[in-house]
Amino acid sequence: MIKSNYTGLRHGPINSFIRQDNMQQLNPFVMWDHFQLNSTQTEAGFDFHGHSGIAAITYVIHADLTHQDSQGNVAKLPTGSVQLLVAGAGALHKETLTSQDGHFEAFQLWTALPKNIEMGEARYQGVSSEDLPIIKELNTSTKILVGEYAGIKSPISHIIDMNYYHITLSAKGASWHYAPTPEQDSRFIYVLKGGISISGERVTTQQLITIDNAAMLEIIAETDNSEFIFVSAASLAQPILPTGPSVHTSYENAKIGQQNIAQLFKTMMK
Repeated sequence: MIKSNYTGLRHGPINSFIRQDNMQQLNPFVMWDHFQLNSTQTEAGFDFHGHSGIAAITYVIHADLTHQDSQGNVAKLPTGSVQLLVAGAGALHKETLTSQDGHFEAFQLWTALPKNIEMGEARYQGVSSEDLPIIKELNTSTKILVGEYAGIKSPISHIIDMNYYHITLSAKGASWHYAPTPEQDSRFIYVLKGGISISGERVTTQQLITIDNAAMLEIIAETDNSEFIFVSAASLAQPILPTGPSVHTSYENAKIGQQNIAQLFKTMMK
């Protein structure tokens, strides 16, 4: 079980799970944040800020999302949508959440980028909730955010080999079975709602557990309407050096990324 750090005093409550002391354990995942806010305001979010060396996947559970970035991309996506920003050698972006009832909820997952492309060009992709496939089975549904499930692929195209699902178990005792891809050796499950059991171990709301190599997973719902996130990816055989909003394989690349971000700020803020 990996414990969270409570952050986000400036922007709103954030449960953050990946830190420098466990980053290698979760490689290539370098950030997993769960943002929640109940407010009288109808808008929340993050103003322009920069990244390099990472790819940021934003999944909005409750609120509409407006995205802007230094590549000139502007996108408006409804609740339930997913976007991918590959920062490469440097990119700025701004994320604004809009909610009519003052409830905001979203996840942000960062992955490191392979060494040969960490200093490549930035790119963006946003996919509306209605275009994300959902596979319905007995008392279960699996929403494919990134990757592939049961032969069906998400429209989101990531550079690294990974899967990212949102699973709902509608009834207590319902089960979800999955044979993990052996190459995707870094895996975790995060419980969004209710509770589940994995090999007899109970995991409850807002808890994260890593998953070791297994030929088959059986996840059983401990309550009605349990929901969890499953994420897996192939770990990267390279150094992972976090420097605040960026992650690189060398401090030289981190310095270049920082310089690129600074130049983008100068250009955009003219």
